[in-house]
Amino acid sequence: MSSRGTPQPARRVMIRRWRSPRLVAGVALVAVATAIGGWTAIAADDGERYWVVREEVRAGDPVDPGQLTTTSARLDGAAAATIVRADAAVDESAVWAHDLPEGALVSTGSWAPSAEAGHELPFPVADGAFPADLGRGDRVDVWAGPGPQQGQAAGEAQRVIASVPVRAVTPSATGGSATVVVDLGDQTPSAQVVAALSSHHVTVVRRS
Repeated sequence: MSSRGTPQPARRVMIRRWRSPRLVAGVALVAVATAIGGWTAIAADDGERYWVVREEVRAGDPVDPGQLTTTSARLDGAAAATIVRADAAVDESAVWAHDLPEGALVSTGSWAPSAEAGHELPFPVADGAFPADLGRGDRVDVWAGPGPQQGQAAGEAQRVIASVPVRAVTPSATGGSATVVVDLGDQTPSAQVVAALSSHHVTVVRRS
């Protein structure tokens, strides 16, 4: 027979979980986070109301009040002067000046007068003479000047159109160029501008 004694049953160490230091610390952190969140919500409610877009909008599309909702925020300095407050009337005859993602605040430059009564001017532009990602809503200057083969004798490049929005960019089916359409508003293009765009090398410069 073995000389070893009868083994004693192991004792389980009982831990009162409500006294665990980790549990107490976790509960405290949750309580603090909840308090901070509540304070932030109260602070936001005390701010001014501003217009925000409830869905993504595209440049050139009509402004629809149904696309807008309001939010409360505290803005200071230049931001407060450029963001449109919710008590400002929505001009339903305007169009969106540039794309805005869902939830974006509406600034004073977010909408522009409609171009329905304006003049849209199309002209061809060679590849490489306009930004590759040029698109609707971009504001551009248009320059006309001598082509690469004409030399200095043909004169210097001149800005013929300044600070106008792009309405469309359509690549040529055969490649090598695109047709750019700009909105001139209520300004009628002169014969000199049309002639320059059709007979000179055209460069489109996007404004930042």
